[in-house]
Amino acid sequence: MNDLRALLHRPFAARMLIAALIGRLPEAMTSLALILVARDAGGSYATAGALVAGFAVGAAVGGPVLGRTIDRAGQPRVLLAAAVGRALVLVAIAAVAGTSLAVAGVLAVAGGALTPPLEPALRALWPDLAGGDAHALAAAYELDAGAQELIFVLGPVLVAVTVAVASPAVALHVTWAIGLAGTAAFALAPPARDWRAGAHAHAGWTAVLRAPEVGLLLIVVVLAGATTGVVNVTATAFAERALGDRGLAGWLLAAWATGALIGGLAAAARRWTLPPETRLTRLLIAFGLALVPALLARSGLAMAGALMLAGAALAPTLACVFVLTGARALPGAITETFAWLTSSFLVGSAAGSALAGPLAGDGSTAAVAGFALAAAFVLGAGALWHGRPARVTRAAH
Repeated sequence: MNDLRALLHRPFAARMLIAALIGRLPEAMTSLALILVARDAGGSYATAGALVAGFAVGAAVGGPVLGRTIDRAGQPRVLLAAAVGRALVLVAIAAVAGTSLAVAGVLAVAGGALTPPLEPALRALWPDLAGGDAHALAAAYELDAGAQELIFVLGPVLVAVTVAVASPAVALHVTWAIGLAGTAAFALAPPARDWRAGAHAHAGWTAVLRAPEVGLLLIVVVLAGATTGVVNVTATAFAERALGDRGLAGWLLAAWATGALIGGLAAAARRWTLPPETRLTRLLIAFGLALVPALLARSGLAMAGALMLAGAALAPTLACVFVLTGARALPGAITETFAWLTSSFLVGSAAGSALAGPLAGDGSTAAVAGFALAAAFVLGAGALWHGRPARVTRAAH
């Protein structure tokens, strides 16, 4: 708890975290807003899904490009340019969706590619915000990993409220306005203005993967992302088929997000003694085992409790990956490396969602195959990572 308290009292630490969370709210708003805009324009769910998929593909591809640019040009200009560009794209989508969903789909890809990389940008700042203290840095990553779940709780609610009082098009406008405000608050703050990536010791897009064990960490993150994708689809199938109400899926996923928030805060409040290499193996195993109760749940309340338990293991696991990645990233490539992590998670989530659909069973067994697959993904990640030797962890600058 002392490390977490000390971190939050560090200059700008809380401000940068809050600004990043506000700036990232569109990540949890855009998909739902695009679906509702497409349906409001008379498009099918397949068309709506294509818009969302296009946005996700754009984000996965654009993230590393923008991260690499930040490492060379600094944070403010790149973040603000991306936020303004995304705002213009979302305005255009709202304007053209009623006449051409095909054009809206092309714009969605561009909008995704212009998603400001606030997540990797914040993680590049944490070593400085933590004052070079390794324990405070670990607490920062754990707080970061848990707090981001607030985005996925609040984002869909903001869209739903806006649609209820206005329209899906207005929801898109609210989305870009929130994102632009949060990004500006982050990018114009002194830590973002003063940050420098350091000397560029690499060239080429594959150089990031040649950093020690970063490639393996990306595989671990793909598998963790696949787990979340499976959970999203399987929880929805369980709500519809076992509980008879698809709308209850939101509550189940909120329980998952709440568990991740609690897990992140609890992890940030303690001081770890195990080296992060060993800790990651144990956290991945614990994450896989924490999904087992979801296999057995048959009621909505039991499933919510099971998902909250499993979610509590997610944030500490991701935070440990962040610690290891920051310690291994090449000089001058910290933002790009963290952006690759984000893209890997998105790719894994998309793959997990695609694989989970056919596995969703009927009635009370809807959760069994899906959650078994989710557990297999993270346990497999633990097996891949197991046995990695501990290294001296350095702060990334």
